[in-house]
Amino acid sequence: MNFTPSTRTKNAPWYSVPFVWLLIGIPATSVIVGITMFTLAVRSYDGLVVDDYYQHGKHINQVLARDEAARDSFLRANLFFDLDTGIVSVDLSGETIQQVEKLSLSLIHPTKSGHDQDFFLRRGPDGRFHGNMSKVNQKRWVVQIETPVWRLVGMVDLNASSTMELLPSIAP
Repeated sequence: MNFTPSTRTKNAPWYSVPFVWLLIGIPATSVIVGITMFTLAVRSYDGLVVDDYYQHGKHINQVLARDEAARDSFLRANLFFDLDTGIVSVDLSGETIQQVEKLSLSLIHPTKSGHDQDFFLRRGPDGRFHGNMSKVNQKRWVVQIETPVWRLVGMVDLNASSTMELLPSIAP
C-alpha cells in the first residue's frame, strides 16, 4: 500500500493556520499586558507605604494626646479659602489661643503624598490667622491645623464650599 498525501490536503504555510496564531497570541498578549502593568507601576507611585511600621505605631499615642489637648481646650477653627488669590484665613476659638502666634496648616492629598502642601499661618491684626497657599489643583483635601501642643483635622471639598469648620476629632 502506498501512502501518499492526498490531493485534497495541501501543505498550508504555518501563518495561515488559526491554531498557530492562538498559540502565539496567548504568550504575546501576556507579555504586552505585563509591560503595560510595569510601566503603570513605575509612573504612578502612590506613596502610601510607610517605611517603618514600628516607629509609626509608636507615635500614635503622641498624636492622640494632641487631639485630646485640642478637645480639652475646646478648640474650634473656621477656615476660609480664597482660591482666586490663594489666601487662607482661620478664625480660631478656644481656651489656649491667646499664646498662639503661628499655626501650621497642612493640605494633605487623600491618596498621593507628593501633592501635600504645608505652610504657616500668622496672626493678623484682626485676630485671625492668614497665609498664602500655592495653586490648588485638587479639590478634596484632608486639612490639618496644628501647633506642637494640639491639632485639628478634617476633610474639605473645595468644589462644594470654600469654608469649613474644624472640631477636635476625639469625642468627649
